[in-house]
Amino acid sequence: MGVGVQAECPDTTFPRQRTHRPFPPHRSPGSRLVQSEPTAQSLSAEHRFDRDTLTPGDHRRALLELAADLGGRLRDAGQAADGLTLTVRYADRTTTTRTRTLPEPTHHTRPLAATAYALHETLGLQRARVRAITLRAESLIPAADTARQLTLDPDDDRSITLEAVTDRARARYGPGAIKPATLSASRPNASPQGPATPAHPFAGEAG
Repeated sequence: MGVGVQAECPDTTFPRQRTHRPFPPHRSPGSRLVQSEPTAQSLSAEHRFDRDTLTPGDHRRALLELAADLGGRLRDAGQAADGLTLTVRYADRTTTTRTRTLPEPTHHTRPLAATAYALHETLGLQRARVRAITLRAESLIPAADTARQLTLDPDDDRSITLEAVTDRARARYGPGAIKPATLSASRPNASPQGPATPAHPFAGEAG
């Protein structure tokens, strides 16, 4: 009897069939199935100033802080960003946004901060009173899938070595365990939002 005929017969003609679950794939002893979790496509961090500020040095210190925060979180998550978006909110509540693709996917503070500075420069801020700055790392990919280009700049190797040290300090003592003098100093005009900023080797560029 064909399937079409069976579908037209009353339910009493055939015993109810039980639905069987498919057998799990063969697994060797000691193995286990791992459910893959969806990964975030972006990470963001925001710095809100206690008072509206038009000082470029305050802006750059905030950008450095945000880049360090994002870099540490990316490294903790084993991810790298392929793009960076900067959003500046002004005293009149308007905003300006700029986005740029990174030279190569990265999770290191130095290139993240350099790109953040470049985005900030494109705004051409003169006397704009800034209320908050947001930095978002986008197009995230597994860091293991990236290939770091070799450079002749010894500062790059030094910064990566210092990042490894500060990452271990953060893991042991918590965020903000070590900070460079640039960010550790009292800044009455700034109020960071979110996790405290870890140490990083790019502090000298904050201005």
